[in-house]
Amino acid sequence: MIVPMMQFSWPSLDASRKLSTEEATELAARVADLTKAGLPLGEGLRALAGELSGRRLPHVLGVLADRLDAGEDLAVAIDSVGRYLPPHLRGLVLAGLRSGRLAEVLEEYVDLERSQDEIRRRLLSSLLYSFALLAVLTGVTVFVQLFITPRFTSIFRDFNCALPGITVWFICSSWLAMWGMVVLFCVLTVVPILLATLPPVSFLWSAMYRIPVLGPLLRWSHVAQFARLMSLLTEQCVPLPDALRLTSEGLRDASLALGCRRVAEDVDNGRPLVESMAAKPQFPASMIPLVEWGQRGPALPDAFLAIAEMFEGRARSQGSLLQAILMPVMFLTIVIFVGVFVVAMMLPMIQLIQKLC
Repeated sequence: MIVPMMQFSWPSLDASRKLSTEEATELAARVADLTKAGLPLGEGLRALAGELSGRRLPHVLGVLADRLDAGEDLAVAIDSVGRYLPPHLRGLVLAGLRSGRLAEVLEEYVDLERSQDEIRRRLLSSLLYSFALLAVLTGVTVFVQLFITPRFTSIFRDFNCALPGITVWFICSSWLAMWGMVVLFCVLTVVPILLATLPPVSFLWSAMYRIPVLGPLLRWSHVAQFARLMSLLTEQCVPLPDALRLTSEGLRDASLALGCRRVAEDVDNGRPLVESMAAKPQFPASMIPLVEWGQRGPALPDAFLAIAEMFEGRARSQGSLLQAILMPVMFLTIVIFVGVFVVAMMLPMIQLIQKLC
């Protein structure tokens, strides 16, 4: 099969029609399976389209199957549905066709996405449990402040009780604690929604990275994703500026994607890759020596693969640290709050009962 020369372009895409990451990964996995097995792509993709729910992915599979059955090469058929595909996946398919390693390239891409999905799932499970504990603590704080503390305060005032210091402190600080918990709960509810729905904003990700424990986990996982994509693309001899631009399209981190595009411009203008990356804050300093080694080798794909494995290890370690710290801290906070409330309210009540007796 003669594969046409690769033409890299980045047309404006209709985001509402483009396949999601999960749909694109499913498409890549199915094409890889059919290609590896030597089965007819047209028939296989059409059969798969009939099994899937939803609208976008079955439609794309049907269009691909029709074009392949009409005698078009896969490269031409992929180009015809390019507006539906993430640009980096389209570039990988064309690069894999040119190198004759399409199945292997797509399998590596699927492994990358599934590895990233595993990290996201572990992070999400930790955050959801901690968020549930935060919701419980917020609800307890609001209930205590609105319904319990005022009644105790009214009793203490009616009987003119001399209040212990801890009771005075609890009554004075309970309003502040309540509003602080409500604001924190609202922020942690709204921010993920904004990240998922708004267009990528680079400064928002930079701010997220400053959060202790969670920030490094997010950053390391995104750097690992960058390095995996760069390893795949450079292994297929995609020109370096094109590889950087395609990689930027596949990143969730808008700040890192911006750094990729700026490095691509520098490389186009003749600046060395290592020098440009070292000058950009989006790229950790620890990866620069490996990139320099890869260019000097030349073994740039291996260098990016080593970078990906290094930062994936860091992300997993940070995720384990997050699980070990976040949930016990939230649970301990609930226990301390309830304990302080009981002590602060019961001490005056004990003194009042003793007086009445």
